[in-house]
Amino acid sequence: MNLMPLADLLQQNGLGIQGQTIFINQMPVETPLAVMLRTPLSGTKVNYELPGYYKTNFQLIARADGFENGKALSDSVTAALTLVETQVETMYFKYCRPMTLGIPFPVSKGNLIEISTMFECIFIQ
Repeated sequence: MNLMPLADLLQQNGLGIQGQTIFINQMPVETPLAVMLRTPLSGTKVNYELPGYYKTNFQLIARADGFENGKALSDSVTAALTLVETQVETMYFKYCRPMTLGIPFPVSKGNLIEISTMFECIFIQ
């Protein structure tokens, strides 16, 4: 799955700047306030009977200093990524929605917290 259009959407919504606070598939450890979108380790399945039609999932990780700040960031990004019948650049989303509530876990350096949310989506490309 190409996550760049979703990263662009987050930047357009004022939720960060790509390469500084919005990342795809890797996030620098020294960045204390950031979000990362990760493709599924299993990849996006291809259905040859429905060319260009995909059903997949991805992970959102929001990092901040403290639970309240992390939850606020995670909630804002989750709201921006919850889509129904929406065109985002070259992708048309039938839906994009969280599958889970955010799961907080500590980052070992700097007393930071990361909150992970799994999304599922169906899109046409």
